[in-house]
Amino acid sequence: MIPQNTASRGLRQVLRARMLRPSPASSLRARSLPPARPLSTATAPLRDRLATATATKPAAVFPVAGFPASSDTDVRDLFDTPYAPGTAASPSGLFGYPVLTAPDVLLPLTERTLVHARAIVDRIARAGEDASGRELRLVVKNLDRLSDLLCGVIDMCELVRNAHPSPEWVVAADESYETLCSYMNELNTSRGLFDALVATLAAQHSPPLSHAETQVALTFLRDFEKSGIDLAPDVRARFVELSDSLMTLGRRFLSSATAGPNPSPPIEIPDPEKLLDSLGPQFYNTLRRSWRGAALVTPGSWEAQMIARYARDGEARRLVYVGNSRADPERVGVLEEMLAQRAELAGVLGKKSWGEVALVDKMAKTPENVRGFLESLAEHHRATALSDVAMLQAIKSQSITGIEVAGDPEKAKLQPLYAWDRDIFTERYISSLAPASLEPLAPYFSTGTVMRGLSRLFSRLYGISFRPAPVAPGEVWHPSVRRLDVVDESEGVIGVIYCDLFSRDGKPASGAAHYTVRCSRRVDDDDVRGDRMVDGWDAGLGPGLETGGEAIPGREGRYQLPIVVLTTDFGTVERDRPALLGWHEVETLFHEMGHAMHSMIGRTEYHNVSGTRCATDFVELPSILMEHFVSSPEVLGLFAEHYATGAPLPMELLAAHRRLQQSLAALETHGQIVMAMLDQQYHSLAPGEAVDSTAVHNALQNRVGVVPAVEGTAWQTQFGHLQGYGATYYSYLFDRAIAGKVFETLFTADPLSRDGGDVLKNKLLKWGGGRDPWEMVGDVVGGEEGEVVAKGDERAMGLVGGWYIK
Repeated sequence: MIPQNTASRGLRQVLRARMLRPSPASSLRARSLPPARPLSTATAPLRDRLATATATKPAAVFPVAGFPASSDTDVRDLFDTPYAPGTAASPSGLFGYPVLTAPDVLLPLTERTLVHARAIVDRIARAGEDASGRELRLVVKNLDRLSDLLCGVIDMCELVRNAHPSPEWVVAADESYETLCSYMNELNTSRGLFDALVATLAAQHSPPLSHAETQVALTFLRDFEKSGIDLAPDVRARFVELSDSLMTLGRRFLSSATAGPNPSPPIEIPDPEKLLDSLGPQFYNTLRRSWRGAALVTPGSWEAQMIARYARDGEARRLVYVGNSRADPERVGVLEEMLAQRAELAGVLGKKSWGEVALVDKMAKTPENVRGFLESLAEHHRATALSDVAMLQAIKSQSITGIEVAGDPEKAKLQPLYAWDRDIFTERYISSLAPASLEPLAPYFSTGTVMRGLSRLFSRLYGISFRPAPVAPGEVWHPSVRRLDVVDESEGVIGVIYCDLFSRDGKPASGAAHYTVRCSRRVDDDDVRGDRMVDGWDAGLGPGLETGGEAIPGREGRYQLPIVVLTTDFGTVERDRPALLGWHEVETLFHEMGHAMHSMIGRTEYHNVSGTRCATDFVELPSILMEHFVSSPEVLGLFAEHYATGAPLPMELLAAHRRLQQSLAALETHGQIVMAMLDQQYHSLAPGEAVDSTAVHNALQNRVGVVPAVEGTAWQTQFGHLQGYGATYYSYLFDRAIAGKVFETLFTADPLSRDGGDVLKNKLLKWGGGRDPWEMVGDVVGGEEGEVVAKGDERAMGLVGGWYIK
């Protein structure tokens, strides 16, 4: 996921890769930082059918190479058996913080955080007054401490307000989040902080700033400049005002994208006995009726999905499609106001568009580079996507005429394919590929066996494994949440992952997400006394979220260990059966765990560049790379076994699955390209320029897409990634290209290669955001291509585009 919220990274106004979450409109995969698929070009049946594919005859199996049967049974059992209270006796607060025991502690915690933050801000601003130069030498460290202090509470509140079942906790977390983010917006334009940072970079220090300190300092410097630090005071005030307003608009837009406070009215289907005849009276007789006798269907409901997939009558499917994506003026208005204010904010900063603002510190650097990348992909993929459409047209034509037309070169004979046709004819196409005799695939993927497989994989690649840990009373927000300690073979425990994987009634956060609750950083050299708090901590402010840190073998000092949370909405564990995962859910878990391991391995000395705190168009690379691993027979051989019999996953089953998975892939990919192009168009608005978001969407869909737009709809209001990924949605496609090249370079010969894992760990993952991502990718790829890509210029962008096309 990864992230889809707008908040500051450290003191940044830019997007932060701290919370990876998907748009609820996503149907490609339920994951954080995953691509959402447009309803006009996407459907779910393909993924659903992949979850039920299996072979029909005995086949070869994958050996489980070198793992004793009982070596990691505890990891499997932690997730495959019903929850049982842990053995930890001492009560605790959320995440083990003693202070987080009740929602009413968040207000005083926020006040305490503001008091301490203001003290650090004052200290930094006065650093130049210290004749010894010591305070200037500490400016980078103190800026990073300030960032960690604020984000420690903001990130914790972000998880609570999205995952906690208690309304009281959610309301309190919302208030704290808004208060601290607003204060952070002010700090982004603080002249005192900026001047102290400039003076620090210009000074001659002894010892000099390290490479890491310099990188962190330059990161802060760029972000201050990005926030218009050189603007006149009244203009900076407008910057803060717009930033606060956009935070509110973003929340409203995300709320509307998930059905919103004013959900769509029911869809009316007249004469259901006729239009829904193919679904049978047992289905349509259970639907509510209007006074005119029309069937009433809730938009987005399972009934709506059934009609989209199985109703033979095209009018029924059209009504459902339009009802699901209707053009609600309020929702459209929120989106267009958000786009207009982003454009105005760009103008305040002296930029032509929000795209220029968003991309200045990304790998792509400019909107022109992104457009070139996307146009080349669109040109390459459109013909293949049209071939996929032709296959669906042939199925539709045959269903209407009864005449076999597949492969007929005269396209005029093919019926047109509309947006409401895709689900049903994709379902039929997949059914033609997957015989009804195929058995379920899910029994080979219990949640516990997949988690065990991830532990085994990371042990092979990095020498890192999972160890179940009991939770203290009050440590987690629901009894179903499990805790894993992440253990390095030479360093011991290096972090904690809380796993909120199972569905429950009223679970606030649907889909899949990765949340960074606490980042790694060195803490033993924090000079808290130098903050000169008036009364220390005896002023009735109470405790905070500080930690004394842990000693790490081979490293100087003590470090606070990272804490992350993974959330999904998998099935529940029963007494006689674990929660079984479909293939797309296995991919989702691997994807999110890629983010988690980036957080665990990227343990830098500085909060502001640790783990997933890196460029948005780089942050998805580790997670997408994990999807390559899960498709590997060698990796599946580590864990894929029948939950009841222990039989390994047959080779024929995997082959059948892959054939299904690859069908209509070009159509899905092209839909993602169109969405990324739409994101770029929306964020190319000039300050003051009006936008008709529906007209822009429809024109693009009709020009580049392969299924025509539908009048009377406004699909873009369901594109939740526009909020958190504004102008950077291309990142999924971009990182998919790089991930494919990295996997090919390091793991084609052996997906379990420790040598490859060491390269990936030491040349890419461990740096977090502390190195130029182009240089990291160049180091991993090596050779002439590595030299080209390391420069990060227009030629490098073209090379990455070529990797994707290849």
